[in-house]
Amino acid sequence: MPIPPIALTAGAWAWSKYGKSVTDKLTQEAKDKWAEFKWGEAEEAYRAKVKKLYGTMQIIGMAAPVPLDDIFTEAYLLDKPSAFSRHDIERLIQQRSADPDAPPSNAERVGGLALVKRNVNFFILGKPGAGKTTFLKYIAVQATEPRKPLIDKVPIFVSLKEWSDSGLKLMPFILERFEICGFPDAQRFVEELLKSGNAIALFDGLDEVNQEGGKRDEQTRAINNFVEKYDRTQCLITCRIAASDYSFEPFVYVEVADFTETQIEQFVGHWFRREGEKDEETCRRFLTEFKKEENKGLRDMARTPLLLTLLCLAFNETMTFPQRRVEIYKEALDALLKKWDSSRRIKRDEVYRKLSLGHKENMFARIAAETFEGNEYFIPQDRLEKLIADFVRNVPPHDENEAPDGEKILKAIEERHGIFVERTHRIYSFSHLTFQEYFTAKYVVDNAAKGTLKALIKDHCADERWREVFLLTTSMLPDAGEFMRTFRRYVDEFLGDEKLRDLFVWADNKSASIVEADWRVRWNYLFAGIYYGLRNFDRTLARALDLALARDRDLALARDLAFAFDRAFDRARAFASAIASALDRARGLAGQMGLHELAGELDAISIPTYKDTDLEWQEFADNLRALMIKHRGISHDWKLTKIQGMRLADYFNAARLLRDCLELAYMSPDEKNEILNSLYLPPLRRLE
Repeated sequence: MPIPPIALTAGAWAWSKYGKSVTDKLTQEAKDKWAEFKWGEAEEAYRAKVKKLYGTMQIIGMAAPVPLDDIFTEAYLLDKPSAFSRHDIERLIQQRSADPDAPPSNAERVGGLALVKRNVNFFILGKPGAGKTTFLKYIAVQATEPRKPLIDKVPIFVSLKEWSDSGLKLMPFILERFEICGFPDAQRFVEELLKSGNAIALFDGLDEVNQEGGKRDEQTRAINNFVEKYDRTQCLITCRIAASDYSFEPFVYVEVADFTETQIEQFVGHWFRREGEKDEETCRRFLTEFKKEENKGLRDMARTPLLLTLLCLAFNETMTFPQRRVEIYKEALDALLKKWDSSRRIKRDEVYRKLSLGHKENMFARIAAETFEGNEYFIPQDRLEKLIADFVRNVPPHDENEAPDGEKILKAIEERHGIFVERTHRIYSFSHLTFQEYFTAKYVVDNAAKGTLKALIKDHCADERWREVFLLTTSMLPDAGEFMRTFRRYVDEFLGDEKLRDLFVWADNKSASIVEADWRVRWNYLFAGIYYGLRNFDRTLARALDLALARDRDLALARDLAFAFDRAFDRARAFASAIASALDRARGLAGQMGLHELAGELDAISIPTYKDTDLEWQEFADNLRALMIKHRGISHDWKLTKIQGMRLADYFNAARLLRDCLELAYMSPDEKNEILNSLYLPPLRRLE
């Protein structure tokens, strides 16, 4: 659609205003050509070309480019890059515990467009797939809007890789952008445009230019000369973080910030609405699944547009996330290690040529396993360089005269793949905790012959921090039968105590009266017997209660009595109505079950009020406990010690993890059921 001529008469796009400056020193014949030049048509052609070249983006896994406006989400920049801050590891750990997604404490998140409008030169750093190129494309396209553009400047987009490959000097390469406009002498016009400050130069992808042959150094000098000559023109340069050891003056260094939860929701909303309102339901389902606790690892990955895009593509295939998360993580790592550069035909310098893809993955696995075992999320640069060098030294062919340069290899890995990132000055981590867990699991599986599977179970099966490693390990095993059987035997090791065995015998006897009782019935009885019989026990077990079994009237009675007792014991006067309601349900159930004596005794109990004393509340609690023990054999005070309580909590954590691993394990369904139904039995009856 042609742009109305009136729209071309204001701001940076009023190109005809440069006419006098361009023609002052020209011959009359040349002046006549400029006088006849159709400025409006030239402007329209340039706008259309910019929109065509930069108004779409090619996405890994999709056959056709996607319109930029359909999926672009406002970019935010950190006004101080993470690697420029200076925090010790303890400070980073405290910050991560408080808010894992928070930027460095001395950095501020600022809207990208708002920052660009400050008319300052910016060197924009970012991890692979962080959205650097997309951000520059968005600025270019927005600047071509005919009415009230967000950036009122003429955009000049320079792909630094294309410029390097062209063999041209910078100005001839820029002039090619204007060839479509048909200028009699484009260089004169472009120079006037740059001198006036009505252009914005967008230099994209410094890291994509090879250093071999001095190409990147040559480009750096050319850009610095350009900035010095056209000092009124605003310039933006993008680069991966690890390739930023170049000096550009005067430039402000900033970093593309990770997506926040709000940005993720906006991106997903744009993604699934690209084809109209019919995708609204898909968007809603994605976000609902995405926020579930079991998808915590996916949320960790989704902080960069590249990996969030992969999640959207995966979800769109089946309308759910794969139960085996290992498949998504592997695809994400493939994108970073192989596809991201190859999809854009980028061939980078080979600092560590002898490392094949397999060797790289094995190196990441070894480093992940060693650091995760030591609870190291943040790794000093010197230590990481040594871990890298120690691995590379053992990769053939061996050259005793040349020691591996751990620093160069680390920087190459950070630049190309973004597997490691510098969190603060000389302190690194895996870019996502999920990747550290994935590679730890890979190390465990790859080294199973050395006993790593048994060591994983023995040392960590009750440790919540290792949960994802267990699930990934199970998913990677081609046959998980032996792993699951070993895991099952170790679960019972937590019950090596006479009182704990007595507790499980009691739960087993109670469940024996239930027809077709399985592990869930024993689990519920253990819950009712333990949780409400211990005053200082970990109450998180309450959230794990399977309420689906409340259809069993005996269990429902136990639950309601226990609830009433629990509230009474805690002297929860504010819950008096809830206590009364629970007692009413208990009375009703007792009557239905023919327990008339119990119903009568419950009827005789009066609930204290908020005015009553601690002693009266305690008496109520003691009476209720006595009825539960007398009539249902529930709410005994097992008088477990703190150590016994901790061992019991470990047992429950390990058993829950075992159940979750069984869902992912490749093994016989009958054997799965056999292991599952052996849970929560007294140790003497365990699966041998």
